Amino acid sequence: MHGISERDLRIVFFDVGGTLAYPHPSFHALIADVCVRNGVSITAEDAANAEPAVWERISRREDAGRGYSVSRDRSREFWLWVYRAFLEEVGHPREARGDLPERLLETFLRLESYRLFSDALPTLERLHTSGLRLGVISNWEEWLERLLVSLGVAQHFDAIAVSGVCGFEKPDQAIFLQALEVAGVAPEQAVHVGDSLRDDVEGAEAVGIRGVLLERNTPSVARIESPLAPGAHPRISTLRELPGLLGFEQSRG
Repeated sequence: MHGISERDLRIVFFDVGGTLAYPHPSFHALIADVCVRNGVSITAEDAANAEPAVWERISRREDAGRGYSVSRDRSREFWLWVYRAFLEEVGHPREARGDLPERLLETFLRLESYRLFSDALPTLERLHTSGLRLGVISNWEEWLERLLVSLGVAQHFDAIAVSGVCGFEKPDQAIFLQALEVAGVAPEQAVHVGDSLRDDVEGAEAVGIRGVLLERNTPSVARIESPLAPGAHPRISTLRELPGLLGFEQSRG
C-alpha cells in the first residue's frame, strides 16, 4: 500500500465523524425531528435541499467554517449560526431568531444522538486482533472521548488527538504530530483513515503518515467538509475493505 507493509505498520488512526460514527438516523433527519417536535414543519428532504445554500453561506464566513471545534465557545457560536442558516433557508426566519437553534444544538450535543457505522466495530476488532494499535485523530469538541465510551469503542484506542483538547484542527500538522508523539511511533509506521481528502488524507501525508480515503455518502455540513476532489490516494468505500488494503485478511460479516 504505497510503501506501507504489514511488517512496518504499527498503528492505524481513525477520523470519527463520517468514518466511525454518524448522527442517527442522519444529520438532516435529526434537524427535521427537532423542528417537528417544536412545532415547525420541516422534512429531512427540506434540510438536505437547503444544504447547498448553507454551504454557500459558510464559504462567505471569515473563518469559512474552520477552527470551530477548538473551543467550546467557538463551537457553540458556529453551530448556532449553522442551524439559524438552515431555518432561514427552509423558510422559517422567525424561528431562526428564536430558541429553536438552541434546541438543535442541545440535540447534537447528546451522546445518544450518535451511532457507530455497522462496519466500524468489526474492523476495529479485526485490526486489534492482528496486533495493531489503534488511535483517533478528530476535529471534534472536547467531549469526543465521552462519546467513544458511550459508543463502546474507547477501549480500542490508546492514542487520541482531539482538536477540542489540543487546540489544533486537521489538516494542521500539529494535531497529527501530537498523535504520533502520544503513540510513540514514527510517521512511516502509521496510517490515518478518514472521509476528508483535505483534512484526513492530505493532512496526514503532510507529516509522512499514509492516508486512506473512506468515501461514504454522508452529509457534508455534518462533517464540515466540501465535496471531495479526485486524487490518486488509496480509497475504500467501507471500513471492511481496510484490513485487506493493509495486508490483512478482510473482516467478515
